[in-house]
Amino acid sequence: MSRQFWSEQLSWATASGTAIASSTTETILFPNVTIPANYLQDGRTLRLRAFGAYGTTSTPTLIFTIRWGGVAGTVLAKSATVTTTSGVGGGASMTAPWSFEAVIQVRANGSSGSLMTNGEVILYTSTAGTAGTVTNYGMPMPLASGSTGGTTPVAVTADLTADTALSFTATWGTSNSANSIQGLNYTIESLN
Repeated sequence: MSRQFWSEQLSWATASGTAIASSTTETILFPNVTIPANYLQDGRTLRLRAFGAYGTTSTPTLIFTIRWGGVAGTVLAKSATVTTTSGVGGGASMTAPWSFEAVIQVRANGSSGSLMTNGEVILYTSTAGTAGTVTNYGMPMPLASGSTGGTTPVAVTADLTADTALSFTATWGTSNSANSIQGLNYTIESLN
């Protein structure tokens, strides 16, 4: 039976996010997007997509997180702590691209709503790709539902009855001006 749903772009970036460097504090990559109260009903699915650039010195770690309620809110999904490649055009040059895609699906709505959020982040290097080799294929890492990060997804409970900020963050493991990351493109779509 057809349900005849429409997809809709809910939000998009009109400018690049602020670069995150010289910090080990979890920081929002793009401005928060407010999801209206009761918008997330049973089965509704949001797709988040983002692209950006980063640079490193040494081999710092990096964690990506999606939060419900701002940078101090409930963790919907988190990557494992990933060790990055050394010396990827750090500082203001940020010569290596990254990409991100995640899906948030509502399993139950209300004040004790249930959300399952999964996706992946891919970190590339600043080396140009070479056909037929493994040069710059990128390092994909899972973004697993729940607060532990890694590869074991679990549903997360969140209040879906109030206007709430949806946040996409990054956290460096080492503070250095050459360890920098910036979001360039960001969209949020409602798939149904």
